Amino acid sequence: MKLSPLFRITLVCALFSTLALAAGCNGKKSQAAKDFAPPAASAVQAEQDIAPPAVAADDEFGNMDPPPVDDPLMGWNRFWFTFNDYFYTGIRPLVQGYRYVVPDFARTGIKNAYDNFTFPIRFLNALLQLNLTKAAREFGRFMINSTFGVGGLFDLAKSDPNLQPGDEDFGQTLGHYGMGEGFYIVWPFIGPSSARDTVGLVGDVAANPLTWIFGLWDYQGKEQNWYLSYTISIGNRFNRLPEYLDDYDSMKKSALEPYISMRDFYIQYRRGRIAQ
Repeated sequence: MKLSPLFRITLVCALFSTLALAAGCNGKKSQAAKDFAPPAASAVQAEQDIAPPAVAADDEFGNMDPPPVDDPLMGWNRFWFTFNDYFYTGIRPLVQGYRYVVPDFARTGIKNAYDNFTFPIRFLNALLQLNLTKAAREFGRFMINSTFGVGGLFDLAKSDPNLQPGDEDFGQTLGHYGMGEGFYIVWPFIGPSSARDTVGLVGDVAANPLTWIFGLWDYQGKEQNWYLSYTISIGNRFNRLPEYLDDYDSMKKSALEPYISMRDFYIQYRRGRIAQ
């Protein structure tokens, strides 16, 4: 049975509304230390999940441990973590072949062009966070890289210490205004996320120029090249896989419990980005 676009939109809205409520139940905005341990160090969390954390002697001076990770869906998350791990193993020969055929400078150029094209996501979120400095930086980077950087293929702006790349998204904006991260969740193919960041994906998709150029599906019976937006986004993720898999392999080799290490690293990284 073919579902109408209205029915599909209703299902999507219902899903993300549920996630938003779950994220909101986390209460106040999470506070994170800017300096956090690398993935290997977080493996000790596996033991901390069993034994209650010891109270540090200097807690009275304000050096509190970061709040624990809410992981009520551990069964689901471990299943998809293992699935993604097998998926990475299966496509590794293809990724290695891509790395061999497409040199590093070409992959970097593709990455730069995509990041430059999707600058509205970062620019709008900087404005929503009322951070005019970040917004001006994103706009300046876009203008320089779009002109002198040949449409964004070359990231010339990063040569200026004041124009370093940013990564603002709607998940960070929600966190900036006090929405808690909610529960941790792992999605197939996408990887680690949280309830708040999953809701934030809706905003990121809405602000992505690909959505407005190609659409997400056929509209009112009119044929649209909606599949191109997905194809380009998937191509961008695949283009970054050689470097990502290198980091992923390093994390697995150094971690006692890869699932715990990935979970803790992701949550601490996101808390750190929001705190900045």
